[in-house]
Amino acid sequence: MMFSRRTVLRSASLAACLPAARAACAGRAVAAGVPYTIRALTSGPRHHFFGYYGITPWNQSGKYLISLESGFQDHLPRPDEPAAIGLVDAVTGKFDKIAETRAWNFQQGAMMHWDPSRPETGILFNERRGDDIISVALDVRSGQRRELPRAVSAVSHNGRWALSLTYGRLARLRPVVGYVGARDPNPANPAPDSDGIFRMDLASGKTRLIVPIAEVYARLLQAHPEIKPRQMWFNHALFNRNDTRFLFFARVWSVPEEEKKQLASAMFTANVDGSELRQVIPFGRISHYDWLDDRRILATFQMKKGEEKYYLFTDGQDDYRSFGDDFFRGGHPTFSPDGNWIATDAGDGKKKEKLLMLYSMKTGEGQVLGSFPMREYMSGDLRCDLHPRWNRAGNAVCFDALEPKSWTRQLHVSQLEL
Repeated sequence: MMFSRRTVLRSASLAACLPAARAACAGRAVAAGVPYTIRALTSGPRHHFFGYYGITPWNQSGKYLISLESGFQDHLPRPDEPAAIGLVDAVTGKFDKIAETRAWNFQQGAMMHWDPSRPETGILFNERRGDDIISVALDVRSGQRRELPRAVSAVSHNGRWALSLTYGRLARLRPVVGYVGARDPNPANPAPDSDGIFRMDLASGKTRLIVPIAEVYARLLQAHPEIKPRQMWFNHALFNRNDTRFLFFARVWSVPEEEKKQLASAMFTANVDGSELRQVIPFGRISHYDWLDDRRILATFQMKKGEEKYYLFTDGQDDYRSFGDDFFRGGHPTFSPDGNWIATDAGDGKKKEKLLMLYSMKTGEGQVLGSFPMREYMSGDLRCDLHPRWNRAGNAVCFDALEPKSWTRQLHVSQLEL
C-alpha cells in the first residue's frame, strides 16, 4: 500500500506528535509501522548546520557529527565572514570548534566529508586562498592540516579521489551553491574547454580536467540550439557506490523569452577518468538524485513537460520506472547504506513548512516523520532545506531545521527502529 501525506497524518500517534513539534518532535511516535524519535541535537543562540544531503556527518564510531556554526543566517556569507567547523557530541549535542572556513553557504555548507581513509578523525572541507577555492584535509585529533589545490565537490568511497567544480563559476551563475567573491577564470565564455569536472588525487593533490564544459555543451547544442547564447556550468557531482562511475548535472538558465527564468539541465555519467561519457536524462527540468548501487540511479525529473516524478533507471539504459507517485513531492532523496530505505524531504509552500519523509523500497510504504516551519527561510538563496543524511548504521537521519523558540538553524536527528 502507498501512503500519501493525507493518509499518514491520520495516524493518531503522529498527529499527536505534530502540534508540539512542528520543528522538533520529541518523544516516541509510530507511523506506517516504523517507530522513531526526533530531537534537535544542537541549540542556539548560534546556528548549527551541515549543509548538503546524502553525505554522512557522523564519524566511523558515531560518537561525533561534523557541523558548521554561524552567527547569522540572513545573508549569503561574504569572503571575510567565516563559519566555525566543529565536532558535535552525538549524545549531548555539545559543539567544539576545531577549525573555520571562509568557503561556505547555507545550501551545501563547506562540502564537508569524513575522509574515507581516516573516517574516525580525518575531515575534508573547502576553504579560500585569496579569491580561489581550495580544500583542507584536517586530522581533528592531532590538528595536522594539509591544503589541497582545488575544492572538494564529491569524495570517492575508497578515499582516493575527489571531484572538483569551479565555485567561482557557481557563485556567478548559481549563487546559492557558490561562494561569494570566488574567482571565475572564464566569465565571458559560455562553454570553456579549460573548466568542468576536475579529478583530484586526495593523497598527492594532483588534478586533471576530465570532463570539459565545452564537450558537453557541444553535445547538447546539436539537439538544443536554443542554449547557444546561454552560459553553462556543472553541478551536483556524485560517485556511484563502487567508485567506477560518477554523475553530474550540466545546467543553463532558460532563454530570456520565457516568462519565468528556470533551470534547464541534463544528467551525464562517466567513468572516473572521464571516459564513456553518456547523457542519461533528457535535457529539461531535473531536480535531485542518488545512486542506489553501482548502476541504478534515482532522480526527480520531467519525462513529460509539467509531470515531474521520481524515476529509477539503470545508467546507460532506457528503463525508466516511476514509483511513489502518490507519496513523493520533489525533495532530496538519499538511500540508506543497505539501499532498503529512502529518506527525503518536501515543501508545503502554503504552510511554509518542510516535511521529513521515509519510504521503504521493500514494501512501497511511506510515512511523514515530521513537519518543520521555515518562515522566511522556506525558499530563496537562504532557504533551510532539511537535506536528510543517513548515519553509517542506517538507523538514524540527520537534517537541518529551524528550532521554533529561537528560530535558529540547528542539526536535528531522527532515530529510527528499522
